[in-house]
Amino acid sequence: MENEDERSGNFGFLTGNMLKIAACAFMLVDHTGMILFPDVIALRIAGRLAMPLFAFMFAEGCRYTRNKLRHFLLLFCLAIATGIVMSVAQGAVCGDILTTFSFSCLIIYALDALKKYAALKNRRNIALSALALTAALALAIGVCCFSGMYVDYGIAGVMLPVTVRLLDFGSFGFTGPAADIYSRTVALLCFAAGLVAVSLAVGGIQTFCLLALIPLAFYNGKRGKLRMKYFFYIFYPAHLIILYGINLLL
Repeated sequence: MENEDERSGNFGFLTGNMLKIAACAFMLVDHTGMILFPDVIALRIAGRLAMPLFAFMFAEGCRYTRNKLRHFLLLFCLAIATGIVMSVAQGAVCGDILTTFSFSCLIIYALDALKKYAALKNRRNIALSALALTAALALAIGVCCFSGMYVDYGIAGVMLPVTVRLLDFGSFGFTGPAADIYSRTVALLCFAAGLVAVSLAVGGIQTFCLLALIPLAFYNGKRGKLRMKYFFYIFYPAHLIILYGINLLL
């Protein structure tokens, strides 16, 4: 039987751990430019690859997370904590990338529930899941577009991780064409469309985010040997604290 790599034409050599480490490196370069060297545009350009890599791997993580409620609560609490720090630093109420991914998380899990119960043909839970998905979308759109609160990458950024999971029906019990349509190649194509939307919505140097599709094309779908589930959640606030500390000393 052909495996997913053969079916999708994907013979990648980059693991999820490798992509997460690369994303952290690009983010460090980006924030070093933002905080310490704001006139060095090359650092900000290189940093455009960080968010797409994190977004794709975040969606992959949502696929395999068992305790979805705990995952969301951890992300949401960290988003509040780092959002407060960023708001103080920026002098205005704003949400950072963890806020963006918190909305993504709600939408992905509501969409997953809708697929699951649609496959089971459970009408009551289909209705509840559809209601939850509608509420999650309305909340994200309301905060990003109408609240006056700045959220990193806006609603386009919120929907970016969702594109990776959009056509995954096979994981929820669907059979036939609906189950067969999903592969890593299809996920990457949907993600590419979402990334174009982000680049158009944000504009400027954000167009360079499309370069992230190159390493993602070589993703092999495997996690890697090390367990790095919480690495990003620790690295993100830690490196910002260090950089802002250095900036205060200079």
